[in-house]
Amino acid sequence: MTFAVLSDLHLPNPKAAVIDRTVAALVALQPRFVVVTGDHINGSSNDGPGVVKKSASWWLTVAAALAPLRTAHIPVLPVAGNHDSYVAAERAGYATTFADLAAWAAPLAITPPPARPALAKPAHEVARAPFTYAVDVAGLHLDLLHIVDDAVDPDVAAWLAADLATPAARTARIRIAVSHVPWVSVHQGRLRRLQRDLGPLLDAGGVELYIAGHEHFVWDEDFALASGRMLRELLVGCTSGFYNYGPSPAEIETARCAPTKYPGKQNALRCAMPHGGGAFVLAPGRKQRLLQHALATFTLVTVGADGGVTAVPMTLDATGAAVPFYLHAEQDRE
Repeated sequence: MTFAVLSDLHLPNPKAAVIDRTVAALVALQPRFVVVTGDHINGSSNDGPGVVKKSASWWLTVAAALAPLRTAHIPVLPVAGNHDSYVAAERAGYATTFADLAAWAAPLAITPPPARPALAKPAHEVARAPFTYAVDVAGLHLDLLHIVDDAVDPDVAAWLAADLATPAARTARIRIAVSHVPWVSVHQGRLRRLQRDLGPLLDAGGVELYIAGHEHFVWDEDFALASGRMLRELLVGCTSGFYNYGPSPAEIETARCAPTKYPGKQNALRCAMPHGGGAFVLAPGRKQRLLQHALATFTLVTVGADGGVTAVPMTLDATGAAVPFYLHAEQDRE
């Protein structure tokens, strides 16, 4: 079973056509379903009334961009990002856009929230669909979580603990958690409150893979939980290729980056992804940040019959066809 993960559409933006081409490529690929890990729009904590009012049209753009997936009967499973959540009106826009989550996800079924104490913030139902929910498909238990900063909302934490204790989760071949913000930041460094608070929940529930976006580059690495068990974290990159970042100096060292020659790039580094060893290039880009050789990416995740997971980061070639993100040996030589 193969599904696709998109992230950080940031609509509208000058590279919106890349999103349209990516969606068209996914329609051709026919994955079992598509997950969108947040930042559908460009909301900001500084947005005034005029911008907030305009954001209603941004959500129409998002719905239109993803509509070909629905037309092709490919289920769409979204979560919100920080840029979807800064102000109440933008959160409401997300909730309205995906109010018919059952239709977006069809024929997959959305699991209702399990019994839990009354929500602390009933006016902001981040622990309920379409912000937080679960899906079971072909032995995969998928938790989609509203996590948009370096903290897990108490209601979301309670929901996750309860959901991972259900028979559906306990008997699944594999448990995967998805949110917008990484459990371990690769861009900013590893010491994070979210790592401390979320890690025990993922560990106790037997989650094997954590998928996120937010940091606008591709990354795949195993990190140790407090118990000593390893949890794989997969960052799927930025589908629009709009406003990219790169890994921290410590992670560049982890990826064993070394100088290389690469067409069109100066001072390039050839690196090996920590999980799996896939080759990629970093080179100075915007504001001299070290950016990956392909900026617009998504990821195909395949779950095998034994619960094993293969993740293949993808980008688009000049014709709009989906091609692997990782380099062949000859691609990093002039």
